[in-house]
Amino acid sequence: MGKERQMTAQNSKDVQNRSAMHPADKGVSRRRFIEGSMAGLGSALISNTPLLAQAQQLEPFTPVPNSLSAPNTQGAQNNKPKIDFTESMRDYVVDISRWAKGYRSDFSIVAMNALELTEFLETTLFATRGTAEPARDYLRALDGMLIEAPFYGYDKYGEPTNTEETKYILGYLERLKLEGLQYLLVDYTNKVDDMQKARQQVSGLDALYYAAPPPGMQLSSLASVPRTPIGSNPHIIDNIRSAKNFAMVLDSSPYGTKTAYLDALVATNYDTLIIDPFHRGTIPLTYEDMKRLRYKRVGTPRTIMAYINIATAETYRYYWQSNWRAGSPDFISEGNMMARWGQEHHVHYWTPEWQRLIFGSESSYLGGIMKLGFDGVVLGGLGEYAWWQDY
Repeated sequence: MGKERQMTAQNSKDVQNRSAMHPADKGVSRRRFIEGSMAGLGSALISNTPLLAQAQQLEPFTPVPNSLSAPNTQGAQNNKPKIDFTESMRDYVVDISRWAKGYRSDFSIVAMNALELTEFLETTLFATRGTAEPARDYLRALDGMLIEAPFYGYDKYGEPTNTEETKYILGYLERLKLEGLQYLLVDYTNKVDDMQKARQQVSGLDALYYAAPPPGMQLSSLASVPRTPIGSNPHIIDNIRSAKNFAMVLDSSPYGTKTAYLDALVATNYDTLIIDPFHRGTIPLTYEDMKRLRYKRVGTPRTIMAYINIATAETYRYYWQSNWRAGSPDFISEGNMMARWGQEHHVHYWTPEWQRLIFGSESSYLGGIMKLGFDGVVLGGLGEYAWWQDY
């Protein structure tokens, strides 16, 4: 899992990018999908054979030949591909959403950070207009947006986020609030007063709020403050829009065993869990694990979202091969030395070779996640477009 917008190499890239951009069918139901898959994520992702003979078959994805899906041309100019990195990232997310929702119409797609992708500066024959316009296709592909550190922990755990950064984030959220997206906000503080102040500032945005515990921005354990999730309830939660709260754990290493990790999650009343589909990044969750996680402590169902980094290659993931290195295969670029959870490489995320690893078939990363019964995905790594722009 790569360090997101404010905590990766893209942090500095986003700051530079902002200074330049700132103003300026019918799918399968969740029940049918889960019932059709009884094996673990390991076989879904690693094996080339179907999970079960009766499992839902996910056909290879072929983009519709139009201006949004036409392949970008590449060329060498100081070793930098000739790519519209911003639009390529938008197209990538749109294609992921179309493919996933083609099989499950209720499958949620949430973008993590990279707010700049939601708008573009319209370019005419003679100049670039100064007014930002919504990126409609991209926004329609999303069900929600998750933003880190809008109020606390942007630079250091527990410290207030820079006022200008907070204004920048809130400006985007305010402009987008009529787009029908569910907002999920993650701050990095364990002070109740901070949490109350933050929630007051977003009271008009109908946002779900979660304050992650220390250390830093590791997202490696469940919050202990407050003890009871905000808005805790006994209701059935079958999508993120009906949720009143959520928790996010992406690095489960501190829990030790997978059993201990699952026990901690099961003992909560969070409406939505956002987790990595692998314990410690390498041990896949199974269908039986998902059945345990499906229910809140009070006994009613909740929504479970999977985190997936779609734009950097993580060397500890199942898809990484021992002979891979920068330039071999071609879509692997240099290492990202500022990765949050371990070694990873920048990738040519716009190439079909990389994208086939992420989505488009039952053996892809997203294919395995869907077969396991997750209700949606949180897409990480979206800010990589900014790193490539400044490459």
